[in-house]
Amino acid sequence: MNSFHRAHLAGLVCLVGGMLQIIYGLLSIPFAFAQNNLGWDEALWGLVNVGMIGGALGLLALGVARPRWMALLGATLTILGCLIRLGVIPFNILSPSDVYVPFILSSAFLIILGMSILGIATLLGKQLSGWQAWTPLLAGLFPLIALAVYEISQFIHFLLLGLWGLPWILVSYVVLTRIAKQKQAMQVQPSTRTTQ
Repeated sequence: MNSFHRAHLAGLVCLVGGMLQIIYGLLSIPFAFAQNNLGWDEALWGLVNVGMIGGALGLLALGVARPRWMALLGATLTILGCLIRLGVIPFNILSPSDVYVPFILSSAFLIILGMSILGIATLLGKQLSGWQAWTPLLAGLFPLIALAVYEISQFIHFLLLGLWGLPWILVSYVVLTRIAKQKQAMQVQPSTRTTQ
């Protein structure tokens, strides 16, 4: 599987994850996730984390973030944060407890840090322009708002977690459109050579 296919697949996974994240936020209204341990809500959040992994891998495969070591560091921290959260989910479903909170917070910290580093590397790379260059950083910094309101209103917190899906959908859009442009450019090059 070449880098185009990997980036395209990762972008699609990110898109699905972002849409599921919005659904997660909307479902938090009737099911009151803050007061109820339903189990399926944690499973849904697990799928959202798979989408985040897709977003980080898609950006990495694009090669738009520079320097490369910084992009690798950001993507690695993001993926590690998602994997920690995925590891907590089965335990939290089977036996909900506050004992998992440190793991959940550390995973959130790693995702925020990782996507922020990847976002800064994307800006430094200057391969993307306009709002598209800012989407990875937005995906990294947005959850700070959700964390800030947790103690004030868990209802709003879960809504904001759902709204966090929008930056991820934008990340997937950037990955998918950039891949489409790169593929088109590669197809045009051989055809221009044959006509010369």
